[in-house]
Formats: sequence, C-alpha cells, structure tokens
Amino acid sequence: MKRHIIFLIFLVFIVFSSCNSNEKKQKTQVQQRLSNIELLIENNLLNTAKIELDSIHILYPRMVDARRTAKALEDTITRKENLRILAYCDSILPIKKQQADSIAKNFRFEKNENYQNTGNFVYKTLQLEANIERTYLRAYVDENADFYLISNYTGTTKLSHTNLKVSVGESYVQTNDIPTDNPMNHEFNDEGVYWEIVTFKNELAAEVPVFIAQYANERIKVTLQGKRNYTYYLTNGDKKALAETYNLRVAKKDVIMLEKEIQKAIANIEKINQRYSTPD
Repeated sequence: MKRHIIFLIFLVFIVFSSCNSNEKKQKTQVQQRLSNIELLIENNLLNTAKIELDSIHILYPRMVDARRTAKALEDTITRKENLRILAYCDSILPIKKQQADSIAKNFRFEKNENYQNTGNFVYKTLQLEANIERTYLRAYVDENADFYLISNYTGTTKLSHTNLKVSVGESYVQTNDIPTDNPMNHEFNDEGVYWEIVTFKNELAAEVPVFIAQYANERIKVTLQGKRNYTYYLTNGDKKALAETYNLRVAKKDVIMLEKEIQKAIANIEKINQRYSTPD
C-alpha cells in the first residue's frame, strides 16, 4: 500500500514538473516571438508583424499576459499605419485640391438654397438656358462628386429613348437603360414638338464620358435608342465640355476620398490614444 502511494506521489511530481517545464518553455518561446515582432515593427515590416501577432493568439490561447502584450503591439501597428496614411493624404490633398480648383474655373456653381441641399458645377457652355432648344448631351458634377449625364432630345418625332450609344467607327460604348416609367426619364409634347430628357448618374452613364475624353479629337456619333433611334454628332465644344466635366468629377472624387481617409485616420489614432491615456 505504501509503495502504491509513493508511486502516485512520484507520478504527480513528474506530471507537475513536466507541466511546469512546458509552461516555462512556452513563456520563453512567446517572449522570443514578441521580441521578434517588436523588431519587425521597428523596421516597418508591419504586415509580417501582424501575421506573427495572429500566431500568438492561436498558439498560446491561455497565456493572458502575452496576448495582452500582443494586443498592445497590434494597436502600435494600427497607429503607425494610420500615421502613415495621414502623412500621405496630407501631402497629396493640396495637389488634388489645386487640380480640382484649376478645372473648376471653367464651371459655374449653381445652387438654389430654397430646394437644393447640394450644389452643382456646370460647364459654362452647357448651361441649360443657353441650350434649351437643341438636341445634345450635357453633364454636371455635384458637390459630392456625383456625375450626371443628361440626354436632351427635341424634335417632331417621338423617340421614347431609354439609353444612348457613342461611337467612333467600330468602337463604341453605351449607357445602361433608363425605362420610360423611371423618374429619371422624362418626356412631354408641346404643340407637336417632343422633348425628352434622360438622366444617367455615375455608373449608369457607363464609360461614355471616358470614351468621349479618349476620342475628343475624333468625330463622335451619338445614337439615342428607344422605340425609334436618332443619331447626331457631338460638336467640338460639347466634347470638350463633357470631357472637362468628367475630369472635374475625378478630381473632386479624389479630394473627397482623401478627406475621408484623413478623418478616418485621425479617429483611429484618437481611439487608440484614449485607450492608453491615464485618467485624471
């Protein structure tokens, strides 16, 4: 009986010693990993460091202190990444704003405070009052960098057109379809003269403005497609105005994107700083 008890005590001692030894080994390993991660962060190898940090949580789920340190290192990486984003955006933003302002010189800003929350930038030659009785394409960009392409048709034949195609030779692109019952597709008859106004916004305009900018020096044909088709050619003035409107949209979109990235980076950095700030 005594031998049995002694054997059990010896067995417990062996198991305890083994567990204790294994725990020490794991502590040494995790400390080495954490030191290596700190070195990776110092050398700005942030993606590699993030992969190594993930392994800490996977391989050592019960080592609370090590995982707490890993979390702090993750915050260090996040702070570094956002500081880098902030520095980049701050350096590029003035350039993009200058580009947008330079293009906008040929545009008129239109906003009716009574019913518009967002103003529009309209190229000077495409202002509605100067083109009311002709068939043409016009476009504008609003303050949110949304792009609007409007197909205006005036004639004695009803087309009920729902999309349009622009082409040069065999090359062409066309818009998405806007059905006649869609609020963005409007038509009316005034004493035998038909007026049709179809508005395509952003992606619905497809690659039309890009195509026009690319082929600005070519003769571009516009085909209005509906119950009946109608074709005409863009004037040089309209091609320039449409291409510049699209360029303004790209520039303004870049500005808005950079401003959002700056705000996001600042918020992320402040969140981390507050997490480690000492309460008064």
